[in-house]
Amino acid sequence: MADALSSSESGDECAPRMEAVATMVNREKQMITDEKTPLLLKMKATLAEAYSLEDAVVWEEGIVVDYQPFKLSTLRVFFAWRGTVIHDMVLFFELFVLTIVFLLVALPLYVIMAKDMGLVSEADRIRLYNTLTEQEAPMRKFSLIMTGLAAFLLSMYTSLMIGRWWAIRTGGVGAMKTAASELTIMVSQFVTQEPHVLSAISRYARASMRLIFIWRRGDMNNDDRLREELVDSGILTDDELDLLVSESWNHNLPESIWTWQVSIIRTLYQDGNIKSDELLVLLLEKCSVGRGGVQCICTHLVTKVPMQYVHLLGFLVKLHNIILAVLMGVLFSTAVVNQNVIVCLQLYARSILLPFLFNGLLVINAELSDPFDGGSADFPLFKYDKSFEIGCAALIETGAKLPPWLKSRQNTKGEH
Repeated sequence: MADALSSSESGDECAPRMEAVATMVNREKQMITDEKTPLLLKMKATLAEAYSLEDAVVWEEGIVVDYQPFKLSTLRVFFAWRGTVIHDMVLFFELFVLTIVFLLVALPLYVIMAKDMGLVSEADRIRLYNTLTEQEAPMRKFSLIMTGLAAFLLSMYTSLMIGRWWAIRTGGVGAMKTAASELTIMVSQFVTQEPHVLSAISRYARASMRLIFIWRRGDMNNDDRLREELVDSGILTDDELDLLVSESWNHNLPESIWTWQVSIIRTLYQDGNIKSDELLVLLLEKCSVGRGGVQCICTHLVTKVPMQYVHLLGFLVKLHNIILAVLMGVLFSTAVVNQNVIVCLQLYARSILLPFLFNGLLVINAELSDPFDGGSADFPLFKYDKSFEIGCAALIETGAKLPPWLKSRQNTKGEH
């Protein structure tokens, strides 16, 4: 893909890359919208934004982290390959099968109707040709009905899957990030600024998110993988991992680890650091928000769209594709007899373009159903992990570097 990076980037490398892309895009947009910019420069900036050879996609371990939608709204879209649905070889295999069906229908009919072959009598040849010609309008009408029904059901299914995907992102990952950030702010400002306490709040939230990825990728029982993802990355200590994962209990770890967050709040309350019951309740509510985010993710992942609906939709789409290939093959045979090249090209294109689009939507929806399983449409793990880590650290640092007027006022209040 022309827009992609030549190699995958690590979590530490993709953040500067994303910032550079955003800076470049913003600079071009400011030039375009500035009334003082000459018209020719505006045109040049607009074309550069749309068709420049700059990388439009930021990758992280083979997963799309960020991209420029405007470039995919131009002719550059024809050069997009990596990370798109076109990269899935299943689509091309099914197009190959449909082409075989198309030819198996079209070629025998053409051979029968061709004068030079002489396989049937002239009267039978003319009768078959007239029958197919008379049935052309009903066949086209039937194919349109099938296409309309398949398109309608696919649009509903796509809307449903995108809604579920967005709910996982906002109500799941977003809730976990919100809980970690707000716990960090409130504890650091109202309770304690002990580094190991504030670090634990961030680390346990990050561990919860990573455990979701580990679970969906089938590595929950792989001790080496758990140690690599959680201990070697500095999120948990060896002792913490051993306590979290035991031989008798290895279930629902992404949600269970939020018990440690509650235990942190409980310990601070017992030590007298939390001065009021109202603050205690508020902090516990934030822990519940984080745990609820994990539950939202798990609920959407383990409770899929009813299998009967997905099966019926897939059956309808595949039936539509096969029937369309058969009908277009029949019409193709008569068009070849009439030596109508344009109609022949139109019929074959229709027999593969619509199935390609419908199959592509099915593949996209299947990938959206689980954005944690290691597919190309996954959520970017390292981007989210860095967001948790850097976001919480920034909140603590900002709270420690107050404006002079505010800091002096707090010190004065403290003396009284």
